[in-house]
Amino acid sequence: MAKQHKNIGRIAAAAAQEQFRLQRMALAVMCAWPLAGMAQQTSEPQLGTVVVTATRSEAHANDVAGTVTAVTQKQIEQRQARNLAEVLADEPDVSVPSDPRRFGGSHVNIRGIEENRILMLTDGVRAADFRSPGTTNYDANNRDIPFVEFFKQVEVLRGPASSLYGSDAIGGVLGFLTIDPSDLLKGREFATGGSLGYHSVDKSKRATASFAAGGERFQGLFMVGHARGEETDNQGSSRVQGVQRTAPNPLTYEQSNVLGKLLFTPNREHRFKLTLEHKEGETAVDAQRVGNGTSLSRITTNTGVDSLERNRVVLDYDYMPEASWFDRLSAKLYTQTQTTDNQNYQLRTNTSSSCSATTAGTTNCSVNQRFAYEQSQTGLNLLQEKAFTLAGLPNQAIWGADLLRLQTEESKTGVWTNLATGATSTVLVGDSYPKAEYPRGHTDQLGLFAQDEITLGKFKLTPGLRYDSFKLEPESDPLYKRTDGREAVSKEGSHLSPKLAGVYGLSQDWNLYAQYLEGFRGPNYEETNRYFYNSSQRYAVIGNPDLKPETSRSFEVGSKYAGSAWGSQFALYENHYSNFIEYTLLPSGSAEGVAGYSTYKYQNLSKVVIRGGDWRGYWQALPALRLSAGLAITHGYDKSSGKPLNSIEPKRGTFAAMWTPSEQWGAEWRLRAATGKDHIDTSSTNYYRTPGYGVNDLSAWWQVQPHVKLNLAINNLFDKTYYLWSDVRRSGLTATDPAPEFYTQPGRNFALSVKFDY
Repeated sequence: MAKQHKNIGRIAAAAAQEQFRLQRMALAVMCAWPLAGMAQQTSEPQLGTVVVTATRSEAHANDVAGTVTAVTQKQIEQRQARNLAEVLADEPDVSVPSDPRRFGGSHVNIRGIEENRILMLTDGVRAADFRSPGTTNYDANNRDIPFVEFFKQVEVLRGPASSLYGSDAIGGVLGFLTIDPSDLLKGREFATGGSLGYHSVDKSKRATASFAAGGERFQGLFMVGHARGEETDNQGSSRVQGVQRTAPNPLTYEQSNVLGKLLFTPNREHRFKLTLEHKEGETAVDAQRVGNGTSLSRITTNTGVDSLERNRVVLDYDYMPEASWFDRLSAKLYTQTQTTDNQNYQLRTNTSSSCSATTAGTTNCSVNQRFAYEQSQTGLNLLQEKAFTLAGLPNQAIWGADLLRLQTEESKTGVWTNLATGATSTVLVGDSYPKAEYPRGHTDQLGLFAQDEITLGKFKLTPGLRYDSFKLEPESDPLYKRTDGREAVSKEGSHLSPKLAGVYGLSQDWNLYAQYLEGFRGPNYEETNRYFYNSSQRYAVIGNPDLKPETSRSFEVGSKYAGSAWGSQFALYENHYSNFIEYTLLPSGSAEGVAGYSTYKYQNLSKVVIRGGDWRGYWQALPALRLSAGLAITHGYDKSSGKPLNSIEPKRGTFAAMWTPSEQWGAEWRLRAATGKDHIDTSSTNYYRTPGYGVNDLSAWWQVQPHVKLNLAINNLFDKTYYLWSDVRRSGLTATDPAPEFYTQPGRNFALSVKFDY
């Protein structure tokens, strides 16, 4: 504890400069933020939102130690969000990196940590693992979620959360809560509704329909959604093929999503809920621009069809006895399977005799490739709660267990044809197909956790501890072949993740807090057993059975005030990450490598420090006028090299003004801004440096009659040309790229929808 207190003190000192910078950015807003005690509040305080992700049970966000925010269904609807990036656009410390060439955005960055280090949960069920595409940009797996129209709330928990959620929550948790029957019924016995919408940014048409019915004992819900559109627009105009292209790659997509829920409440003590979800989609792309600069210069045609299917079944049970040694028992039994099938066709001209994508020659060839990926999970979550008094002190305890089996399988096929001779081959640049880069297998995880909130007057102390064990077990896979004598291995390990948090209530609405958290992430199949062998270009990739889990230590202090007329939340944090698993080149002649090859290996290398601060606030300036704002500053660096982390976003801020003179209509103006990206590690890639920007969005809504509502949004109102650092980094855009406008964000665009509720 002495060491923890010393570290917390060091945070406050180290963060003083960050706080000063943050206050400078906030000065313009704060100077105009007068004492608002006389203003009247017409809607719930934003920081008073009830959340469940932060504590695995219902709690007011203002009472939680740590930074947690929520985006509600009403906000999603009014802002006309189509995807996760648009849902989270006004969270200054969260980004959704996207590659506009083909797959778009599929994972989340929270305070500089991203990909599989962020746990994504839909009604408590984790999203499939993210797999980044290779250089030919076809072997990717996205972290799929339901249609955003199906969400009643999206919650973002910052910082390590392994004390409650175990592995993969090392950087934070993103919780998606889908609509329940009661959200539509609102006390009625029947409810029907739906929406029709159009988004000019991708010429998409979106439609949803819903039906709910029930009473006290039985309730049911059925929702269906469908979307069809084209490529997302940008500010480029050149439609030539190749690296000079600035207009987006032509693309069409179609998606369907079905959600069903059935609730049975036989009495006051028991409740059962069955959830069924099915989602499928297909995207056809003509990737007229594939690489950057001279990368993949032999590819003159690249088309693909990418399909995804996901099925989820969840059975929830709640038992709330009138008198027992616990107040509530919750059990969740679930299964989910996600399947990806990406087909890729390329024409390579003036290439080498082995049909290289980069080496010049006299051969013309066609290449057909296919990537298949399937990940299924079966799990059981148990949670109990109890409020009790011990030694005169009120306690609120939760404890439980999580069991999960995760099964993963991937494969690649490829064949190329010499267009001059008609000869075909399944050996492409020295790589033989069909193949699997790691064997199919399963991962078993067990987590046991406990947390107690102890009330000592105005102070609440919350200790927590979780024990996790994991085991990777490869299975027989004829497509996984190694020629170096190595075999796929099993791997197991365990970890303890403690937590200690304290909240001091200065008043009913004002809390100060501090917390210390630890997190971890166990290595996955790819990092442990991957094997890639390219005899043409003489390089290999090998996994590492000796990898240690990634770990983190996080310190955060902050203040939250959520009053009836104004509110403010401020946080300072410092996060230390150790044993980051990196894909690195072994020294020439290393005994660990493949003889005669440049060998890349997954290794525990990086020790990373990320520190920063963020502020959020709102003010009900007038009965009909609500102002809100947010700022985030984050810095991060690799301790071993001293180089900055490229996953850190530039300084970002948001400001919004909402005008609601009546319940029938309203409007909102929003400003999203960022500074230019200056601190970049260019040792491996000379990245394009994104300039600062300020983008204005405007939305309005009108309740035409009690059952019909119109929503309109005009985004990038002044047609600003700007770049997002997260997209530039993920795409590998360099400072010398001949046509960087390909990676610009959409210009002025609009969205219009009509919603029905009967």
